[in-house]
Amino acid sequence: MSRPPPVKHVLVLVDGTDTSSRAVDLAIDLARALRVRLTAMALVETETLRQLLSVQVLTEVEMVEFEGSLQESACRQLAEVRERALKRGLEIEDVIARGNSEVVVPKEVQARGADLIVLGFFEYNRAQRDLLARQRQQVLDHAPCPVLVAR
Repeated sequence: MSRPPPVKHVLVLVDGTDTSSRAVDLAIDLARALRVRLTAMALVETETLRQLLSVQVLTEVEMVEFEGSLQESACRQLAEVRERALKRGLEIEDVIARGNSEVVVPKEVQARGADLIVLGFFEYNRAQRDLLARQRQQVLDHAPCPVLVAR
């Protein structure tokens, strides 16, 4: 009697960094080798923007502009990932999620049925100062499935 494959759907987090790019390449190769679904997800961290607004670091207008810029950047990043996957013969789903990573990522993983998250490497000691490192740490802390960290 054969066992079902341990991974059927890989979700890779995309944020435009070099380590994220390496994670994307690894996720594409992994999904092709295992013949499983792949979803690329970019996150617009709106919770941080709201906090900056609440302490008056940003005005409402600046927050809306910044959020729009983050959305446009996420769209560009996902388009590049989609192109890279298609060049390697792999169809890919993509999603832009909005909110706090510790809440949004687990919800997306469960809603999409992903059973492996791939994300780029980060230095733990920078997680308190660096928003992207903090987001990645939150994913590790709250992920409902295994997480593969790509160097």
